[in-house]
Order: sequence, then structure tokens, then C-alpha cells
Amino acid sequence: MSSILPFTPPVVKRLLGWKKTSTGREQNGGGQEDKWCEKAVKSLVKKLKKTGQLDELEKAISTQNSNTKCVTIPRNVLWRKKRRGKC
Repeated sequence: MSSILPFTPPVVKRLLGWKKTSTGREQNGGGQEDKWCEKAVKSLVKKLKKTGQLDELEKAISTQNSNTKCVTIPRNVLWRKKRRGKC
């Protein structure tokens, strides 16, 4: 996966590797969506680092185990994304 933004931390690359896409999106403006996804994941990583929950998110996604701890996403991140119609 090539980085769209100037610098993409390894943790962001790992999380983006788990992204699921629906068919046809890569062909129809996928670059714009990829750029938005990378920005959103970077923002999420930044917030979760502050709360110390980043490791739990990575563990939950990579193991796909429902017995991991809950990861709460700060409301301001979700709210802004919903307001823009991105979620």
C-alpha cells in the first residue's frame, strides 16, 4: 500500500491493512476515499494514543477476538465524521 499522505506511521499502515472495501470502489474514485480513510485512521490513532487504548484496538482487530477489552472512541472524532457524511 502506497502512502497518500507525506508520512504514514507504521501503526496506521497496519490498521489500514484491515480496511474492508466494497466492490467497485477502487475503480470509482478510490484514491479520494483512500486519502480520507488514511486521514481518519491517523486522527483515530492520535486520539487513542492519548487514552492508551491503541494497543487494545490493534489487538482486537488483528486477532478478531470478541474477548478483548472495549475501545471507546472519543465522541468528537465520531461526531465530526458523521457531520461530514463520512461514516
